[in-house]
Amino acid sequence: MSEEEFLAVIKRHPEVIVEALEKKPNALTNLMLKLAPWDRFATKEDIKMLLEFMEKRFNAIDKRFEELKSYSDKRFEDINKRFEDLRSYSDKRFEDINKRFEDINRRFEDVNRRFEDMNKRFEDLTRYVDKRIGLVEKLLIGFNIPILAAVITILIRVFLLGL
Repeated sequence: MSEEEFLAVIKRHPEVIVEALEKKPNALTNLMLKLAPWDRFATKEDIKMLLEFMEKRFNAIDKRFEELKSYSDKRFEDINKRFEDLRSYSDKRFEDINKRFEDINRRFEDVNRRFEDMNKRFEDLTRYVDKRIGLVEKLLIGFNIPILAAVITILIRVFLLGL
């Protein structure tokens, strides 16, 4: 009987296996011992060698992980340092720009003070000129009245006497 035929009979009548095991309980262990591929089972040395190999691999992976971690930490520190350098540089540049704006503001304040001084001088000059012109106008009016009276008198004499 071939293996396939044997398996087909067992599939059709599984109760045969149960009866056989009840009659001879050690038959199952004997069958397992005959059918099992013992040459493929691992020995203690094989398992020990496999564990050592796995330990080496895990150690290599741990070492690689630590290297990557230290590299990434170093890169992070380098990036932080560059960021801090950039921040300090930009802070310095902003301070320089602020100083320049403060200088410009001071210059504008100086220019404003000068213009205020010039406005005050112009106002003083305007008052002075107004006083002088007022005095000249008064003098002209004061001189014009007698001259005007003299001219009118002369004209009256010429027309009245001369006609």
